[in-house]
Amino acid sequence: MTRRQIREDAAIKGGGIRPEIQALRAIAVLSVVVYHLWPVRLPGGFVGVDIFFVISGFLIVGHLMREIDRTGSVRLLVFWARRARRLLPASLLVLAVTGLAVLMAVPTVQWQQFYSEIGASALYVQNWLLAYNAVDYLAAVNAPSPVEHFWSLSVEEQFYLAWPLVIVLLLAVGRLRRVSSRRSIVVGVLVVVTAASLVYSIYAVAVTPSAAYFVTTARAWEFGAGGLLALLTQGAARSRPLRGAVVSWLGLTIIAITVLCYSAATPFPGIGAIPPVVGTLLVIWAGSATGRWSPGALLGLRPVQWVGGVSYSLYLWHWPLIVLVPFVTAQPLDGKARVLILASAILLAYITKRFVEEPFRVHATLTRRGAGKALALTLGCTVIVALGATLGYCQPFIASYQISAAAAAAIRDNPRCAGAPAALPENQCPQPYAVTTLTTPAYAETDIGRGVQSVDECKQTFDATAVMTCDIGDLATATSTVALVGDSHAGQYLTALDEYGQANHIHFITYLKSWCAGTGASDVASFGYDVPERMQSCTDWGRSVLASVSQNAAINAVLFTDYTRSYVEPPPSLGGRPIAAGDFEKAWQPLLDAGKRVIVIRDLPNADKEDIPACVATHLAQYDPCSQPRATATLDLGQDPLSTAAAQMPSVSFIDLTDDLCDATTCHVVIGGFIVYFGSNHLTQTFSRTLESIVGPQIRSAL
Repeated sequence: MTRRQIREDAAIKGGGIRPEIQALRAIAVLSVVVYHLWPVRLPGGFVGVDIFFVISGFLIVGHLMREIDRTGSVRLLVFWARRARRLLPASLLVLAVTGLAVLMAVPTVQWQQFYSEIGASALYVQNWLLAYNAVDYLAAVNAPSPVEHFWSLSVEEQFYLAWPLVIVLLLAVGRLRRVSSRRSIVVGVLVVVTAASLVYSIYAVAVTPSAAYFVTTARAWEFGAGGLLALLTQGAARSRPLRGAVVSWLGLTIIAITVLCYSAATPFPGIGAIPPVVGTLLVIWAGSATGRWSPGALLGLRPVQWVGGVSYSLYLWHWPLIVLVPFVTAQPLDGKARVLILASAILLAYITKRFVEEPFRVHATLTRRGAGKALALTLGCTVIVALGATLGYCQPFIASYQISAAAAAAIRDNPRCAGAPAALPENQCPQPYAVTTLTTPAYAETDIGRGVQSVDECKQTFDATAVMTCDIGDLATATSTVALVGDSHAGQYLTALDEYGQANHIHFITYLKSWCAGTGASDVASFGYDVPERMQSCTDWGRSVLASVSQNAAINAVLFTDYTRSYVEPPPSLGGRPIAAGDFEKAWQPLLDAGKRVIVIRDLPNADKEDIPACVATHLAQYDPCSQPRATATLDLGQDPLSTAAAQMPSVSFIDLTDDLCDATTCHVVIGGFIVYFGSNHLTQTFSRTLESIVGPQIRSAL
C-alpha cells in the first residue's frame, strides 16, 4: 500500500481531509460561482450544490457510524455543537454584514423581502420560504435577495439536525428488538428514505417544479446517496489503482457534462440530479486514485486543495456581492465588475477562513466549556441576527401606517388631483405625474387589497374548483346586482367597486380565481401555470361559475375582466393554447340569452415583469418616473381577444380605461402622487380606490 493510500485510509477512519473531496468542493463552489457570474459560460453550474449535498451525506453519515462503532451511541449535543462551531460563525457574519449593507444601500421598498430572507437564513428555513414564494404568484417575481443562496445551507442544516435524531431513534428501536447489527438497521432505513425522497423529487418536479427545487424532501435523497456510499463501501477502488483511475475520470466526466450541458431549462432536481450525484459518488468511491493516468495529481494540486478549503466561505460571500454591488454603483454588472467581485469574494473567503472559521472551530473557550454552552452561545448569536432582520422587516410596516393615513386624507380633501383623476384634462391638475410626499415605494409594494392577495377570502386558488364568492357594495338597499368574474386583474377593482356600490346602490358579487379568465374554455393555458392540470382546474371552475351566475335571477349584469396578456402568450411547454375571442363569445352569449347585461373592462396597461415600486424607488428625483411605452404596456386591440370579442357583440358594453393611465405614447406609473402598481401589473389598493369615480359611472351607465 502506498503512503497516499495509507493517509487516505487514515482519513476515512478518522474523518480527516481527503484530497478528492477537497477537490470536489473546489469544483462545486467554482461551478456555482462562475454560473452566477457568467451563466452563459457555465449554464449547468448550479449542480455544484448537489455535489455539496452528496459530500455532506457521505461525511456526516460516516462520522456518525464511526462514533456508533466506537461507543454504541451518538452524542447529539456534541455533534450539533461541532457543526455549530464549524458553520454558524461564518454564516452569521455574512448575514450580519449583508443586513447592514441592505440598510445602507438598498431602497426600503425591498427591505421586507430581503430582511425576511435574512431572518429565514439565520434560522435555516430559507429553502422553505423560497419554496413558498415560488408558488405564491405575487412573490414569484421577487428580485433575487442577497441571501437567496442560503437555501442550500438551510437544507444541509436540516439534514444535520434530523439525521442524528433518526439514528438515535433507530438505535433505541434496535435495542428494544435486540437487533444484532446496528449498521444493517441504519442502512435499511436510509435506503427507504433515499428511495422515497428520489421518487418524491421526480414527482414534485413534474407537479410543482419551482417549489421542488428548494424543498428538503426533494433533496434528501442526495444526502442519502452519499450516506449509503459511506455505509456500504470500504475502499473497493483504492485496492485497484487502475480501476480507481477509470472510475474517478468517469465521475469527473459526468460532472463536467452536466455543468456544461445543463441549463435553467433542465427539469431539476428529480431525474436531472441523478447524473451529478452519480458522478460525485464515483469520484468519492475511487478515492485519491494513483497511477500514471489517474486524476489524483490534478485533484491534489495545491490551488485546487486551497479553493476546496475556502469553499464554504467563498460560497457564502459571492452571492451578496453579486446582488448588492449594483445597488451601490447604480449600474448593472459589467465584465470588469464581475471579475472584481470574484476576486473580492476569494479574498473575503480567505479572511473568513483564517480569522473566523478556524478560530471558532478550535477555540479553547468553545471546545472546553461543553457542548451545551457552545450551542447556547452560537444559538444566541443566531437569535440576535434573526431579531435584527425582524426589525428591518418591520420598519416599512411602521412607515406604512403613516402613509396610509396621509393617502386617505389626500383622497378625501383633494379628490380631483389625488390618484387617477389627476390625469383627467378637465381637472387641470398641475404636474399630474410628479413624485410627491405620497409617492412611497415601500408602501406601494405592500398596498394589496382584497381580491388580489395570495391567500384571499374572495379569490379561489390555483388548483381548487369550488365556486366561492364575496359580497361588496350595497348589501341592504341595492337596486342592481352585478357579478364580477375573472382573475386577480378583476380582483384589483374590489376596493373601487365596493365604495362606488355603497354610494350608488349596487351590489357586487365576486367570482375570482387565480390565473383564470372564467370562460370555461378547454385547454387554455397561462404563463401563470407551471403544470397542465391547472388548465383543467380553470375550465371546471369557469363552467361552474357561468352556471351559477346564469341561474341566479338576482344578478342583472356580469362584469368580465382579466389579465388578458397571460392567456394570449402562454408557455408552449404546457401543451395548451392561447385564449381566443370565440372563448369569450361562447361564455357571454348564454348570459345575454338569460337576460343579463354583459360588461367588459379592457385589461389595464402594465409593466410586464418590471417591479414598479422598486423602479420608482431608484428614480424619485425624476418627473414621471419609470413610465412605460404604450406600445409595450398594452395589448394591441387587434391582438386582444377580450376586446375583439366585445367589439363583435354589439350587445356587450365595453369599458376602456387605457386613456386614463396613458397618453398617446406613454403609460404612467405615478399618477396624482400615488404609485399605480405594486409589483408589475396589479393596482395598489390606494390607486384602485381613486378609480372609483372613473370606472363606477361607466359601469352604472351600462346597466
